[in-house]
Amino acid sequence: MPGTWPAVAKVCYSAVVVRPLARRIGRRLASLPPWSILLAGWLYLIVYAFPGIMTQDSFDHLREARDRLYSDGHPPAINLLWKICDYIVAGPFLMLVIQSSCILAGLYLVMRRLFDPRPAAWIATAVFVFPPVMVPFAVIWKDPLMAGFLMLGFVALLSPRRGIRILGLVSMFCATSVRYNAIAATLPLVVLLFEWQPGLHWLKRYAIAAIAWVVVTLSAFQLNARLADHKLELWSSIAVFDIVGTLAFVDEDIPDPELEKLFEGTDLLVHTNIHGVARYLYTPKDFLPVTNHPTRTMWSLPINGYTPPPEPQLKAIARAWKQTLSSYPVAYAKHRISVMAEVVGLGEVRASGAIAKRDFRWPEQAHQMGLGTGWSRTQRALTRAYVFIVRHTPIFTVWMYIVVALLLLPLALRQRDVLALLLSGLGLETTLLLLAPSPDYRYSHWLVICTITSAIILGVRRYRASKSVRVASKHDRVG
Repeated sequence: MPGTWPAVAKVCYSAVVVRPLARRIGRRLASLPPWSILLAGWLYLIVYAFPGIMTQDSFDHLREARDRLYSDGHPPAINLLWKICDYIVAGPFLMLVIQSSCILAGLYLVMRRLFDPRPAAWIATAVFVFPPVMVPFAVIWKDPLMAGFLMLGFVALLSPRRGIRILGLVSMFCATSVRYNAIAATLPLVVLLFEWQPGLHWLKRYAIAAIAWVVVTLSAFQLNARLADHKLELWSSIAVFDIVGTLAFVDEDIPDPELEKLFEGTDLLVHTNIHGVARYLYTPKDFLPVTNHPTRTMWSLPINGYTPPPEPQLKAIARAWKQTLSSYPVAYAKHRISVMAEVVGLGEVRASGAIAKRDFRWPEQAHQMGLGTGWSRTQRALTRAYVFIVRHTPIFTVWMYIVVALLLLPLALRQRDVLALLLSGLGLETTLLLLAPSPDYRYSHWLVICTITSAIILGVRRYRASKSVRVASKHDRVG
């Protein structure tokens, strides 16, 4: 028959060529050494991200590192680290290497506690290249840098050797130094996992661990305080965001004279229909319109640079913030819940900040710093693919990871390492309820990593436990 020979040829080709080739490739992949598996995953990120994607935060860090003028707008410890890296290789590349290498090494060491070296490398690499985990590591941000230090510190605290456990505290110090609210992530990790000496009474053990956490935290804050040449007082932008957000949820408009009195000394720029303008500017998606709207800015406050607001203005804003929140606590709660809904993906924004744009709004800024603004076709193709994933799949939706983490918590009550990891992710996420200025996915990045890693650890342990029970039961029946 006419259609028989092509079908026969196809079957023969599959049997003679495709299957043996697939088996050969499979054997080659199965025999790869762990380091080459990890290197392949790391190089994939480098191809996608090289030399490191820059955002406004990144430019602020690099500018301050090169100017040798450190503000407290971002943790100055990052500027110091970048100054050292930039001295060796100009630009963001070494920062990209540090943050990506730390997380990949940490993931491998965690998986190594469960598997032999080769499967541990495969699983660690799979987690590393999973888009919700990998994509933020392409950008030079404090969030992925913190995540890398936290994962290394987590696995080091589990070591039977005291020296390695102390290095774990050093890693926690580094994480706190590069992210102010990392204290909520380090607290459960250090308190639940750090042991000065095995066999101590639980009260003494946790007391020593709590003291260690306090020392680590205060040391990191002290380092940043010593490094900061001047204060930028960026809290003022969050304060006016909270003020406007609270007013937006007050039922009836407050008269202009009453608001003028409330905002006396804050250098308010709007003096007519103040409450209406506040409602117009407010969005839980972003705090910037309040201080950067092209025509209706309510306050002029810096978000970068070196010039802080005047001291009288700061005191007036602090007073207005306290008075507004104490007068309308329910409205403030509604505002913060609305922002948090956007953060976790229950609002209109889908994974904002998950993918940093490769197109520079101000290319001259990059050129002045000696940085390139061109990207390869491969990098642009990968970016388009990840943008599609963000927009058309739910894997970047934060609330799903929160639900999974909460469901895993009861299963982790008797497994201190997993419990600490889950509480670390949830603890950091909780701080966003009060501190988040916008719904950037990167703020929840550590929660996502903790949830995925914990699910793998718990799943493997429960599977092996059930398998052991089945084997023991079968042995008893045979006996």
